[in-house]
Amino acid sequence: MHEFAFAYDIFKIAEATAIKYNAKKISQVYLEIGELTLIVPELLKQSFKMATAGSIAEGAELKIEILPGKIKCRECGKESTVTLNEESQLTGLQLFQCKFCHSKNTEIIEGKKANVKNIKIQEC
Repeated sequence: MHEFAFAYDIFKIAEATAIKYNAKKISQVYLEIGELTLIVPELLKQSFKMATAGSIAEGAELKIEILPGKIKCRECGKESTVTLNEESQLTGLQLFQCKFCHSKNTEIIEGKKANVKNIKIQEC
């Protein structure tokens, strides 16, 4: 379960931002997460609650926006969006097929990153 390590990293980023602005409380953290990271949003939210217990981020709302993956075909050069099906979420394996020429010779160009987009704080 890599969600807890990721939740802890999110907390540390939010905490550093709060300290920089002399905040007394973090009320919300807004994330953008690529669908291809295989991060499970509900597990991440639970992990974030555990990671922030007893801190200035305790009780902060974790808002998550899932961004679709994007591939580029090495055969025809076209780009298209992709999503994970239920089976690939369980195994972590996925070969993405080009929606235009149907080649599986593709590369992932978006959807494997996560970004802390915004942090809401209460200043002192």
